[in-house]
Amino acid sequence: MEGILKVLSAAGRLKQIPRTGWVTKADVKDAESVADHTFRVGLATMILSDLLNLDTLKAVRMALIHDLAESYIGDLTPEQVNEGLDKSSMEEEAMLHILKDLPEQIQPIYLEAWREWVSGNSSEARLVREVDAFEMALQAEEYARSGFDQSKLAEFKRSASERIKSGVVRDLLEVLG
Repeated sequence: MEGILKVLSAAGRLKQIPRTGWVTKADVKDAESVADHTFRVGLATMILSDLLNLDTLKAVRMALIHDLAESYIGDLTPEQVNEGLDKSSMEEEAMLHILKDLPEQIQPIYLEAWREWVSGNSSEARLVREVDAFEMALQAEEYARSGFDQSKLAEFKRSASERIKSGVVRDLLEVLG
């Protein structure tokens, strides 16, 4: 039971971690938290996975844990990674730490789901990766509508556009504008 509490505590810490890019690049003082982002990624993944007849449980599992490592390493920006931080090793170590005390019948399921998301080697993982990018573009649009500097937010939408290749998520992005 302590292992389950450990995972839930890690998830709880995500409520306190603002999405770094909004704060540092777009001057959003009260930026969404990583948990806020994860919730909407999970909801969008559920809807789109059902629409595409994918394995929705698998996809939502990935969506819910995709940023869990950030509860230990923080929300790293691409610039921090480009400066030499080994994000993938840091995330792997954090996930092993977070999940290691779960009951043995479920721990490998979550670790495998997270690793599958990282690799992007399944339809479900590719969907979650694209939804992750789309959610960022949607949040940028919402910040722009709230009066934040659109020129600072354009980078986020451009980045999402480069990462989204598939039909339904691409269609959503185009409707977003």
